[in-house]
Amino acid sequence: MSNFLDEIKKRIQVWHEQRAERIEADRQAALDAEAREAVQVMEFNSRLYICVHGTPLFDIDIFKNSVAEVVACGRSAYKDWKEEKLWERNGTTHVSTVC
Repeated sequence: MSNFLDEIKKRIQVWHEQRAERIEADRQAALDAEAREAVQVMEFNSRLYICVHGTPLFDIDIFKNSVAEVVACGRSAYKDWKEEKLWERNGTTHVSTVC
């Protein structure tokens, strides 16, 4: 009887471990899919940008510069994109320049 209960305990433990692995694999797959959707490359003002949730941040051409310049240009691109979206809401268009 003791061996029978020990065997059941072992099988339940294995089942729990496999279930935890499946849950973690599903969670990782969902995170990967979300990351692919959130971080993309898109065209904005006739240039390619790395974007987060559709917001252009980094012009691909600037990665040959220093990190500080890349971040500054990313912030500038974000502000230009945000300003353009505000202009679109008002029914006008506005062309901006980026680094």
